[in-house]
Amino acid sequence: MSLCPVPSCTRLAQRLMLLITVSCLAACASVRDAEPVVPAASLSAEALAPVMHRVAPGDELNFRFFYTPTLNTVVTIRSDGNVALPLAGELQVSGLTLAEVAALVERTLSTQVRRPQVTVNVQGTGSQRVFIGGEVGRPGVQPLLGRLSLLQALTVAEGLKDTAQPRNALLMRRGPDGERLVLPIDLAAAMSGTDPTQDLALRPEDVVIVPRSGISNFNLWVDQYIRRMLPFSVGFSYTINRNGSVQ
Repeated sequence: MSLCPVPSCTRLAQRLMLLITVSCLAACASVRDAEPVVPAASLSAEALAPVMHRVAPGDELNFRFFYTPTLNTVVTIRSDGNVALPLAGELQVSGLTLAEVAALVERTLSTQVRRPQVTVNVQGTGSQRVFIGGEVGRPGVQPLLGRLSLLQALTVAEGLKDTAQPRNALLMRRGPDGERLVLPIDLAAAMSGTDPTQDLALRPEDVVIVPRSGISNFNLWVDQYIRRMLPFSVGFSYTINRNGSVQ
């Protein structure tokens, strides 16, 4: 005896397909309504331009003196924002750029050292970071040492998964006035070189999200809520190609 007559199974499969379509449309609408997306073209150059690295507590600074190498040292900025350097003593450096830190050290040592020229580099950081999530090989936190572009961050994250939708990536960052901005990013155009402007320089605390393709979401939904829950096959199958088409 059959568990389900063929006409009944067909009608149930049709209803399930309708439910899938409505659920997918509702999910897409909820995601888009959750946070306004700001077109990059409408933003000021200040909101998109890379920013100079400003040191903060936890950063490890490497000081190299050209003419007095005995003063060379590596120090970590303490929680109070200070560092202790030979001859210079305690210096408040938190919030300064590397060039400003070097200038401060040279001014402080100018009365004690004849030629106090120094270069300052970030050897390690505990404060500047970006977050890469979604359909990438290794999502997580990345330290921000100097300039880091979107594509460079994706390379560190071991690239995109086959299930990614690179044309609809999102970049979340704080604007010049502290407001939250959500920028649409076309990673496909950046990777192909057709639009290099999409490969933006990342800022501290930027969040990059690469979404799952709609076809992949459909596949996951069917697998979780239909194939594993029903005692019979719903009578359709499909194949996901790398370009997102369905066969």
